[in-house]
Amino acid sequence: MADATISRPPDTGAEATAVRMPHSADPLLSDSAFVRLKAMLLDGGLKAGEPASQQELAARLGFPIAPMREAIKRASVEGLLRVVPQRGIWITQATPERIRDGFGFRLLVDREGARKLARRGWSDALQALLDDHLRVIDRCRILLDDDAMSASLDVNWRLHAFLAGAVRNAIVDEAYARNRDQLRIMQVSRPQPPDRVVPALEEHLAILEAIRRGDAEGADAATAAHAQQSLRWWGFLDATFE
Repeated sequence: MADATISRPPDTGAEATAVRMPHSADPLLSDSAFVRLKAMLLDGGLKAGEPASQQELAARLGFPIAPMREAIKRASVEGLLRVVPQRGIWITQATPERIRDGFGFRLLVDREGARKLARRGWSDALQALLDDHLRVIDRCRILLDDDAMSASLDVNWRLHAFLAGAVRNAIVDEAYARNRDQLRIMQVSRPQPPDRVVPALEEHLAILEAIRRGDAEGADAATAAHAQQSLRWWGFLDATFE
């Protein structure tokens, strides 16, 4: 993400004074604005498909226009929002194409990670992730309140992060993180229904159990089945990635 407006050499002039925090060691205001903007998007402060303006975002987040403009440009590069000339800013929308592409890309990476983990053998970290899944499933079966839903989302994203990390490729990591953030923004606008929570985690268990057996093909198949179920939840009748 080489953006000259964000990563630029130090400036000792008036411009630097305008964009830097009071101390030179502090982040640029544009970086701080981007962090705040991204957090608001991931938390659902702005919903997918919702329009906004540069002035509105600057006011809501408490930043001057200049650093907010740079933050918006960076968020656009990362696919978190879209800037439409004369029409404003539009938050990433959950279109059928974007949903299928997003889950399809995640599946490509997750399958490779699952196969590699199965070949490498079981680990303490995987056991801890499995134990956490079992605890959360038990909790959700007893009472599916807000805390249980939050815990289910936490282990959900942790498993996918673990699969992606197993690929051990920095370029893949960067692309996967961008795609993950786009999916999270889209999913904020469509919360998971209660009857999908436990089945989704049980699909995770199938992936983990195949990895524990050292069954690379089984882990691959379980990962693909989970992705297909995710597409069905989004309303796809043809839940394939062909």
